[in-house]
Amino acid sequence: MEYQSSEAPMSARKGRKSAKILIAVLLLAIPASFFLAALLLYPEKVQQIPEGWARIQNGFSFIILGQKPHFYALVLEKNGKDHRLTSGDTFEVSYRDEFVIKEISTDVLFGGGVAADIEGLGGGNDFRKLIKGIDLVDHAVVAGRDGVGEEKPRDFSLMITYRGDTIAAIPIRIQITPQDWLRYARSSGNRKVQIEYLKRAIAMNREDINVRRMLASIYFNAGMTGEAIAQYLEILVLKPDDPAVLSELAKCYLKSGEYEDVIRVAKRAMKTNPQDDGALADMAFAWGQMGDWKKAIASYHASLKIRPDNPMVIFKLGEAYEKSEQLDRASRYYLMVLEKVPKADHVAALLAGVYLKMGKFDEAIRWHREVLKRQPKNAVAYANLGLAYGGKGLTKEEIENYSRAIALDPKDPVIRFNRAVAYEKAKMEPEAILEYQRVLELKPDDSDTLERLAALHFRAKRFSEAAALYEKAVKAHPRKAEIHTRLGLAYAELKKPARSAENYEKAIQYGAKDPQIKQNLAMTYGQMGRTKESIEVYAGLAAAKNPAGEILSTLADLYMKEKQYDNAIRIYMRLIDQNPKKAAGYASVANAYGLKGDLDRQIEYCRMSLKLDPEDDEVYASLGAAYEKKGLYSEALRAYTAAYELNPDSTTAARRIPQMRIRMLQQR
Repeated sequence: MEYQSSEAPMSARKGRKSAKILIAVLLLAIPASFFLAALLLYPEKVQQIPEGWARIQNGFSFIILGQKPHFYALVLEKNGKDHRLTSGDTFEVSYRDEFVIKEISTDVLFGGGVAADIEGLGGGNDFRKLIKGIDLVDHAVVAGRDGVGEEKPRDFSLMITYRGDTIAAIPIRIQITPQDWLRYARSSGNRKVQIEYLKRAIAMNREDINVRRMLASIYFNAGMTGEAIAQYLEILVLKPDDPAVLSELAKCYLKSGEYEDVIRVAKRAMKTNPQDDGALADMAFAWGQMGDWKKAIASYHASLKIRPDNPMVIFKLGEAYEKSEQLDRASRYYLMVLEKVPKADHVAALLAGVYLKMGKFDEAIRWHREVLKRQPKNAVAYANLGLAYGGKGLTKEEIENYSRAIALDPKDPVIRFNRAVAYEKAKMEPEAILEYQRVLELKPDDSDTLERLAALHFRAKRFSEAAALYEKAVKAHPRKAEIHTRLGLAYAELKKPARSAENYEKAIQYGAKDPQIKQNLAMTYGQMGRTKESIEVYAGLAAAKNPAGEILSTLADLYMKEKQYDNAIRIYMRLIDQNPKKAAGYASVANAYGLKGDLDRQIEYCRMSLKLDPEDDEVYASLGAAYEKKGLYSEALRAYTAAYELNPDSTTAARRIPQMRIRMLQQR
């Protein structure tokens, strides 16, 4: 192997480098010479070409010094028209646009290694490729979905790179229209995404009624009734008294149980269209749900005057009569429904039930038999038929029909219980006992079986007998919270607070959820003088999400009684949060601060109370006392005077007024 000297190649490399530098210097020297000559001959022209000189300098830095090339501009064709963009420009794109980047001007002489990349499209180089605006819009929508409700979509950039390094960026502003969001909403099968897109469409055009109706409808079907109501109300602001919107809004209020609003909207709909029988029917239903069956019946009749052959309204009218205990009329309207819709089996069953309630046992038997012709395996119909025979005193037939019902539904504890009662009436005590045992096998916690007599005694105010029966029941079911609750109530009536508290405690221990039980326990502790335990129970009740004002008030008063003024103030402040316009809360806080010795806060809350109720003489008297303790006798006199003017019987104010005048004279 031959070895070669490295000196010659090294000299050659140095020579080539020197030659390269020499060529570059000459290339730069020539335009520089022209530039100097032009500067001498045409100075005013030369001042207009700083960009050219900058490009010469940038080219030198790139070619000789190896720095990054500079980007100057690009040319793109958008919708058939050329546009020149620099780094200081913003490129706007809508879903209708199409464009191609045709040229990129940099320090790179022939553009080698220079590329254009539109952020988010996924391609490495978008130079000289056809780009559709709709792709950018789609990407902006998907990328911006986390920002629900924003009016401005996310912007992107057109990145100019050289060999993978970014040398410039031109902002791209995506123009998204309400129609874009609507288009995406219609194409999506995801309800949550549809809601998001429609909200964005509304944010860009708040007066688009059709989009709001679409959004409201989606909210309604999704069970988001409150949101649906809000949209319909917005529509009515834009287009008052729209009959279709009023109808849909009424449905929302019906679904959410806001029956007063149903009535209000239905009345508004009737003003728009006096022949709207549906609005009257909605109103009638709302009245019924509110328990005003008289108004419900009147509205159903009014609806039938407009459309007398509406079987649903006729049925609802019969139901309203039944609810209002007008059973004879209820039966007539149920019969009318059956004349129009003979196959309405549920109406036939209701009619049979009405006759049973009316004590028309023969009619009840006839119609229950009719129901059984249509539904021969209807266990409930057999059970009701048994009740009807029982009403006629035909105990044998009563038991027979209960037995048929049990054969169809052997695990129904109610039917078995009724058969046990029938056995009792028939003096068939062994059979009755056996049947009650079967009830307990099916429903071990059945209160009607173990507690029936106890309940009767309790209602008759025979509390000793009731308590004894409940004690027997609790031995069989020692962990049944309901029995302990009833025992607690019975012992409370018997003025035995210790036994009452014991059973309330066990009821809570075994899972009773009714907060009234805890409240009863707290009251019982108070009666026993166990203030600390009473406070603990009330504090637990107060920790609930929305405690009743009565609980907070009682707890605060107990804290005051125990001179725990800071705790009392904390609870009174919660009462103020619940009712910020109720003067009594501020007065209570003022009283607590006064007892604590914080006169400034006492004065502050007295004033706040008087703003809400300027006629409370006691608060004026409290304010006067605070001023007096601070030695502000003039202010105290005014407060006492106000209290006396409001209530001349105020002995405190009458007594302190002359004292304040004396003290004021002494101060002088």
